[in-house]
Amino acid sequence: LRTRTRSQERRLRGQGERQHALEMERRRLHNAVQELKGNIRVFCRVRPLLAAEEGTQKGMEHLRFPPQDNKTLSHIGRERKGDVKYDFSFDRVFPPSASQEEVFEEISMLVQVMEPPTPPF
Repeated sequence: LRTRTRSQERRLRGQGERQHALEMERRRLHNAVQELKGNIRVFCRVRPLLAAEEGTQKGMEHLRFPPQDNKTLSHIGRERKGDVKYDFSFDRVFPPSASQEEVFEEISMLVQVMEPPTPPF
């Protein structure tokens, strides 16, 4: 029984070491993918108007979200010479109608959960 227990403990220790090595490899590969994509992401999320703002503001007519392009936000500004259109580019633009789930789905691959390594037995 002792021999079998020691054998199981060695196997368990080996599995823990293997799990740790695989986790380190996963992190290394994740970081490599992030570097290839570029480490900085810029997202734009336009929130809906609050109830108090709806009465004091005209709405969001000055903002345009092109349906075919989820990376651009256009702003129509009022200038002395008339309306001027400004286009802004982001890694992703979320309109006021976007849900929390949509935003999380987009960034979930960028978020890493740091779990402490499992101690060997």
